[in-house]
Amino acid sequence: MGEMMSLKVLDKKKNPLFKREEIKATFEHVGKPTPTRDDILPLLEKSLGSKKDMILIDKIFSVKGKGESALKVFVYSKKEDIPKEKLELIQKRSEKKKAKKPEGSAPAPGAEAKQGEAKPAEGEVKEEGPKEETSEEKPAEETKEKVKEEPKAGEKKEEEKRKEEKE
Repeated sequence: MGEMMSLKVLDKKKNPLFKREEIKATFEHVGKPTPTRDDILPLLEKSLGSKKDMILIDKIFSVKGKGESALKVFVYSKKEDIPKEKLELIQKRSEKKKAKKPEGSAPAPGAEAKQGEAKPAEGEVKEEGPKEETSEEKPAEETKEKVKEEPKAGEKKEEEKRKEEKE
């Protein structure tokens, strides 16, 4: 890591009901994207003096326009005190982030489509299919035809009367 990323603990509160310590902190990461839990965890471990297994990073809020993120962290004294639901939720979040990140230098989804298209060489003309009518023209024509075909409500009654009279 080229630039030094710093962690500042703003607030510590003991929560005896949940058997944890709740910490609010800021993490400076100027010129870099929002850090992942894996990026922050080693720094928290050093500054708080707790094991990685006992630290849960609940939320990471990025401050817009600054290279800074606000953290909400829970530190437990025993592994048994960590709620399973909370642990599972944070693991799911971490897995989603890892799944979104492409591994290696995979091309972007838009780049794959561009690579698949064959570019004509100089002098060659790329053949295009017949042009279709624009969608704006079709509805206008259809509505005109419908108006001509379908008489008004009053006219329908008159036509029905004429048919009955002829019969």
